[in-house]
Amino acid sequence: MLLSAFTIKYAKIQRKIITGAVIEANGTSMPVNIQWDTGATGTCISKEIVSKLGLVPVGKVRAHTPSGIGVMNQYIVNLILHNEVMFENWLVMDSEIGNQGIGVLIGMDIISKGDFALSNYEGRTQFTFRIPSQEHVEYRRE
Repeated sequence: MLLSAFTIKYAKIQRKIITGAVIEANGTSMPVNIQWDTGATGTCISKEIVSKLGLVPVGKVRAHTPSGIGVMNQYIVNLILHNEVMFENWLVMDSEIGNQGIGVLIGMDIISKGDFALSNYEGRTQFTFRIPSQEHVEYRRE
């Protein structure tokens, strides 16, 4: 697998990591804002994106959310993160995340495929993601 990576540098400390992506399905693609969430096990898309892309469910899944337990529809999409990292035929579930101003919430199903690094040196957040994983990142050696 070829190395794909990107780094986003923010001007100040970030409380949420929001980046851009493109979502594709049914021969249509559209740009979306995505939020990276290490507390989410799976990747979600907003119900607005489902509607705009005319997605048809391929299954259902029982999921635990901050609001409680629910049954979500599942869909197959392609995700292109920062015009660099591609996840083809990826299984996602719908969610009410559109209320948060994002189209996609990236969960650990994607984050665990590569290396995820976040630093806040000199009051500025820097976020890097690469796939496949290259090595462990350690800040202190024993």
